[in-house]
Parts: sequence; structure tokens; C-alpha cells
Amino acid sequence: MTSFSIEAQIRAKDEDCKHLRKARKLPAVVYGRKQEAISLTLDASEFLKLFRKSWESNIINLKIWKKEIEVLVHEYQLEPVSGDFIHVDFFALTRGEKLKTMIPLNFIWESAAIKEGAILEELQKEIEISVLPKDLVDHIDVDLRSLVEFDSNIKVSDIKVPDTIQILTPADEVIVIAGKPKKAEVVSDEAPESNLPDEEGEEKTEEK
Repeated sequence: MTSFSIEAQIRAKDEDCKHLRKARKLPAVVYGRKQEAISLTLDASEFLKLFRKSWESNIINLKIWKKEIEVLVHEYQLEPVSGDFIHVDFFALTRGEKLKTMIPLNFIWESAAIKEGAILEELQKEIEISVLPKDLVDHIDVDLRSLVEFDSNIKVSDIKVPDTIQILTPADEVIVIAGKPKKAEVVSDEAPESNLPDEEGEEKTEEK
């Protein structure tokens, strides 16, 4: 797994968050089962760069002064208009203790049904798993080669994962379907009749 890290500064709980955001600082908090809550401040630009690579499925080394804490991004808030991060919650991991998290799915190989014109309908883009921090993976591969005909599908129960990973998403949930292509509408070459006036300003009428 790729290693990620970011530096953070301890923030006073009564510090004005609006003022921090104007200074391109991101308010945050870290907590866990064995980690008391600590209010933090991050560089907003640095966190954006980090999150674009790590997302919520990679362990991040959170550097606070001389201390490092292994964390996952647990929750975050975005500004509705700009889409900028306005707050982040980190969950501190405990070594030897399993964690629950969402892992993105990575669709691999080519489907025979898709070659024949089927439309790939992705119903699930991630699944929930339980795993020890040391065994956490970036993604889980989903082999599409079993989609051999129209309307065939792949369920959670069809996913192959290492024994160290426990899938928590219900086994009967469908992940992807090889849907039938939609029929194209037939367009007539004949021009539609018009009731617009002719060149002499009179409406065209049928001859009797």
C-alpha cells in the first residue's frame, strides 16, 4: 500500500474556524477508540493534494509535532457552492484491532457480453470491509470476464478477496450488470406535412 503523510498543528477549540479558512487553513479533529479527541489545523491545499491520492481507503500518517498517528479519513464536510473542504474528521487506528471501512472496486478484464454490445451498469463502486490496518488494500479487483451474456451480473458473493479481509456488504447485492443495449429509434426519411401558407399566402388543401 502507498504511504501517505501530512503535518497538522494543534488548534485551540475556541479558535475562529472562519478566520482559519480565509487563511487557507483547514479545521480538523482526530479521535479513536484509544485516542482522545484533538482539534487540529491543516494546510488546505496540502490536504486536497493528499486526498486526491489517498481517498478514504488509505492509511495516512498524521504528524502532530513529534508524534505520528496512523489515521483514516472518517468524515468530511464540503462548502456547498465551491466544493472546498471545510472540516475533516480523522479516525485513529489501533494496531492489532480490525477496522471497518469502504474500499473502492476496480473493474478489470474485458467482458464477452460488452464485446457483443452490452452496456456495463455499475451499481456498486465500493464495498464495506473489516480488516486489520496492516492488511488494508487500496482497492478490490472485480473480474468482468464472467459477464458472458446480456443481463448476466456479478454479486458481492462473487468477489475474490484474501482471507485477511472480511466483506461486510450483503453477499446478494449486485455490483455490475451487462445490460441490454437500448433499441435505436427509427427516424423516417419523409418530411412531415406542413400547414404553413404557400408562396401565395394560401394554405395548401387536398384536391377534390
